[in-house]
Amino acid sequence: INPGAATKLVVTGTGTQTAGGSQTVTITAKDADGNTATTYTGAKNITFSGAAASPSPATTPTVAGTNFGTATSLTFTAGVATGSMVLYKAESATVNASDGTINSNTGGTLNVTVSSSTMTKLGTVTMASPQTNGTAFTGTNTLTALDAYGNTATGFDASANNITLIPSLSGAISGLSGGNKLTGSGDFVNGVANLTSLGLTFTGVSGTLSITFAPTSGTGIVGPNITLNPGAATKLVVTGTGTQTAGASNSITITAKDASGNTATGYTGSKNLTFSGATSSTAPVTTAKVTNSAATDIAFGTTTALTFASGAVTTNMKLYNVETALVAVTDGAISAAGADRLSVAVSAAAFNKLAVSLTSPQTNGTAFTGTNTLTAQDAYGNTVTGFAANTNNVTVTTSLTGTVSGLGSGVNNVLNQAGDFTSGVANLTSLGLKFTGTSGAG
Repeated sequence: INPGAATKLVVTGTGTQTAGGSQTVTITAKDADGNTATTYTGAKNITFSGAAASPSPATTPTVAGTNFGTATSLTFTAGVATGSMVLYKAESATVNASDGTINSNTGGTLNVTVSSSTMTKLGTVTMASPQTNGTAFTGTNTLTALDAYGNTATGFDASANNITLIPSLSGAISGLSGGNKLTGSGDFVNGVANLTSLGLTFTGVSGTLSITFAPTSGTGIVGPNITLNPGAATKLVVTGTGTQTAGASNSITITAKDASGNTATGYTGSKNLTFSGATSSTAPVTTAKVTNSAATDIAFGTTTALTFASGAVTTNMKLYNVETALVAVTDGAISAAGADRLSVAVSAAAFNKLAVSLTSPQTNGTAFTGTNTLTAQDAYGNTVTGFAANTNNVTVTTSLTGTVSGLGSGVNNVLNQAGDFTSGVANLTSLGLKFTGTSGAG
């Protein structure tokens, strides 16, 4: 009793396969009772289906070199033909064969579990934005290892193929098993590294950040752009003009910065600041001042309320004592110290008054002895070093009856020479100051 005519096809082969690998499949024509239909012979155009193309690059599965979905000529002998099948996508494929009249979809398909191949490249980088400088990343941040066909390489082990993370901004990656590298055998789980749980952190310049993932072996990838915001304020920086005239206003800016020197834009609103580093003038005693948000001048050493916007505020400062001041500021938690202070060279204001120092007693009709000086000063008691008596004569008089002599050129009681004052001070002793007249206190 011979088999009947072929009513279906049956595909047999191995139930497991690696993406990109091949196996030989057998296609058997069978009659209605399951007997091999030996009369089904010669070249037959068989079309295969049931397996998908790989994702990246898209590669269509084949049998005997012909894509699934396209008829391939197979030669049957006594109802049986074979061909080499290559599958590329990691999936559970159900392989079906059809000659256009009969097929294998009535219990004759071949179920194949296709597993990924070894890792050849990195891909599918997911990065949440924004992130914060100096703080572990939050949100969904993942890196996927792929085989040559874009399947997730579920067996990838970073301890055997380290991955270095390279930031586009100036700074450093940290927090991972190898600092800036993925080096742990458990860093990837089923081919995916959860960078958030692994502790990915970037510390450096804020701005638009992208990270390059570079494996020791295989093709790396550049992740998407991330907005990297500054971290929390850790210090204050005072900037402004480095020279100032006593009593004049100097525009200064106070900027809050994070540990990497980025402007801490989150430092906003009214802040109570205390300034220091400049001393009071002497005559009269006048304390350095900063103008607060209410346009009131507040003395150094006293809390000054200033309103910050995006981490910075600009105000006016008045210094009164001639000195090199190192202006510092604090809000009680963070401060300006060291190079973050503003160095200001304060010069005297315009000449305003004279200060005299005389040694007592002196002798009538004899040039004065001891220390006898006359100092040109501004309104705050600072010495006006550029004062010149030839352009601003100084007349010396006394309360006693008599005459002052020894000074000036042709006028004995007048200081009127360019050299009478040296750096703002006239040495009356060396100039020859003398009083001749009634003795007594005067």
